[in-house]
Amino acid sequence: MNLRPLLFLLIGGIFLQSCGLFGIRLKLHNPNQPGRVPNFSREQVLLGEMTPLRSSYDVHYYDLSIDFNPEEELLTGTVYIFATATEDLDRLQIDLHPNFEITYLSLGDDGPPLQYTRKERAVFVELSLLKGSSFVLYVDYNGKPKKAKKAPWKGGFVWETDEQVNPWAGVACESDGASLWWPLKDHTADEPDSMRLHYTVSEELMAIGNGQLESKSTIDGKATYNWYVSYPINTYNVTVYIGKFKELKQPYTGVGGEEMVLTHYVLEPNYEAAQYHFEQVPDILYSFEQQFGTYPWYRDGFKLVESPYEGMEHQTAIAYGNGYENDLNEDTDYIILHETAHEWWGNSVTAEDLADVWIQEGFATYAEALYLEDQEGKGAYDSHLFFYRLSIKNKYPVVGVRDRRWFHFRKNMDVYTKGAWILHTLREQINDDDLFRDILKTFYETYQYQIVRSKDFVAVVNEKTGRDFQWFFDQYLYEHYVPELEYTITEEGELLYKWVKAVENFTKFRLFVESDPMPFVIEPTLELQRQPLPKNNSGEWNIRIPRNMLVIVRENDKLGE
Repeated sequence: MNLRPLLFLLIGGIFLQSCGLFGIRLKLHNPNQPGRVPNFSREQVLLGEMTPLRSSYDVHYYDLSIDFNPEEELLTGTVYIFATATEDLDRLQIDLHPNFEITYLSLGDDGPPLQYTRKERAVFVELSLLKGSSFVLYVDYNGKPKKAKKAPWKGGFVWETDEQVNPWAGVACESDGASLWWPLKDHTADEPDSMRLHYTVSEELMAIGNGQLESKSTIDGKATYNWYVSYPINTYNVTVYIGKFKELKQPYTGVGGEEMVLTHYVLEPNYEAAQYHFEQVPDILYSFEQQFGTYPWYRDGFKLVESPYEGMEHQTAIAYGNGYENDLNEDTDYIILHETAHEWWGNSVTAEDLADVWIQEGFATYAEALYLEDQEGKGAYDSHLFFYRLSIKNKYPVVGVRDRRWFHFRKNMDVYTKGAWILHTLREQINDDDLFRDILKTFYETYQYQIVRSKDFVAVVNEKTGRDFQWFFDQYLYEHYVPELEYTITEEGELLYKWVKAVENFTKFRLFVESDPMPFVIEPTLELQRQPLPKNNSGEWNIRIPRNMLVIVRENDKLGE
């Protein structure tokens, strides 16, 4: 989600910045102490909890209109919230940042004003409805949105000017929520089925949104761009880009023969650079379609939009700000690759709670490696993943705290890098590439356009393999540390080995041991195990345990004493 990982910098040593991550280790390690979960603010609680004030109604459509004033950094807007009461209710919660004044709130735009109170971003609306009732909330608001301290990692609006001093603006809010800039039910578990966006700017500028452009009108020196999103969309992906853009079109034919025109928007001076640089986009889309399934948004299209920040996976309108440089390898732009993967993982298949955001970020990060494998072979896949392994910290469980608006990256980025390595380790354990790839594809095709939890992926793994992998996910998703194996070879040629750190049921993990004359497999437990070793042609016992999975392996001569 999101986000600009700065992948490869070599200035006095390697470091990785992946959507906010810094830090390297040459070897996989477990910290002496786990990371501390922060004391959550009242705002994080109010935004994170799906209380009865939110679960009592379901939003199926938003109609959002905003007039943008970049010079004053001001928004004036209205939103219609179309919803259905799922329970009898007399009060409900919507959300909007306190920077904004609510000038009118009613049932429909011609109803009497409703009573409400505000606390942090929560807006508690007094409203009596019976279960099954359809209703439309109308909100009129204005104000100055919070500025992003470091988009996209620390969310908000970015107000900049281009080289010709034209206004150039955008927004990113995955970690913070869309209520930073418009009123809504701001929880990842409730996606509207569709949405319309009406963005008004000075007529010399363009305002780009998600989905397809339905129409444009110009009145009194102002232009309104009307966009339609015809699929479900997670609300932090709703976006706007303001600037003096030039449209760039590309034809695309998908794996199934379906055709789509890719319509990008770039700053005018960069048009020729973009023409050349974006030639990689169709190859990326095609590869992901082959590996995961059909591109999810054919009706709504695909576009890259030049943004005043590094990147973000806004659905069908990806933020691109990476300077038209291929920084992953000579043919591939990291931002294009990673954020495009999110169209499958994060945008189509979406975590119900940010606690499970590894399903978005870990899968998208792993998709990078799969793309490189598809283009260049297994060596490129391995190199990419081993570079990411340098940054795994193991300070927090990959699955985080539920019911809190808390994105892991502010403490570590294991949801990206360790998440990818969990999938790689699972692939090694299954030891059947066709089956593993079928698992990924089945998970996507089963849950496209849906909200998921980690347990949904575990269920697909178990069903497809015919085995119970709960032990695997108990270790890798819910514990902060990775398993630690110790071994030694006795003078008599016995291999002694055991887990010295692992969850209790971690007894089915297969480690492939390289040995001369014959390789073999061990399945360690927390109890000491012994295995006689054959001598090689030189009369020696020689083994090597590869470090190609999420396991710490070390020799301990005192094991068994």
